[in-house]
Amino acid sequence: MKADPCDHLVQAYTDDAFLVGIVGEYVAAGLDGGEAVILIATPAHLDALQARLAAEGIGVAARRETGQLRCLDASRTLAAFMVDGSPDRSAFRGVIVAALDHARTAGHRRIRCFGEMVDLLWKDNLPAAIELEALWNELLGDQRVSLLCGYRLDPLDGRVRGVLHQVSRCHSRVLPVEEAESIADALDRAWEDVFGVPGDAVMLRRLVVADRAGLPRAQATIFALHELSPLLADQVLERGRHYFRSGRLSA
Repeated sequence: MKADPCDHLVQAYTDDAFLVGIVGEYVAAGLDGGEAVILIATPAHLDALQARLAAEGIGVAARRETGQLRCLDASRTLAAFMVDGSPDRSAFRGVIVAALDHARTAGHRRIRCFGEMVDLLWKDNLPAAIELEALWNELLGDQRVSLLCGYRLDPLDGRVRGVLHQVSRCHSRVLPVEEAESIADALDRAWEDVFGVPGDAVMLRRLVVADRAGLPRAQATIFALHELSPLLADQVLERGRHYFRSGRLSA
């Protein structure tokens, strides 16, 4: 997976195996390209990622010994810079820059990171998660590194519709959700149900999502719904969830 300096990517997921696959591709591309990689993840995800890399023939232990790969516990790293429920800028930079300097001292000029500290925050403290994303954006520009964030979010869950929208606005690139085409097709059917005859509904959806070029089709539709009335948005998401699950059952 290509990632340039200062890129800030986000991956929403519901299935751990899907996340591990995406992050594994991102990490392997960095290691193979001579970049250092810093993983700030839960113990379960760290174990799964290292197992995936090893299965692909990447010498995990050797990469860690040379400083090309570093694994940090997300919960412990987060605790090191949280003060009264908010990320402290100075402490955050001290923790993360130290990890970056460790990689650079080992001879690696380019660095890519994966982090899920924000995923540990958002359910109970969304403002703190958004603050942390802003601190990352500042640091990415200063340090010229890339970052992939993982959020366990169901894109068809109306309760997190606004969360997905806020989170995505903090990033430079939004990656497609798992089963993205099936979700997008289900939402297209739901859009037609709620907004009228197929031709009119398709035209309306295209107009609403026209200013979201570059977003995956499913997320573009969901973000467009965020700006409609909550009642209409919830109707589309509820019907979309029904069509998506029905498609799974019939597959």
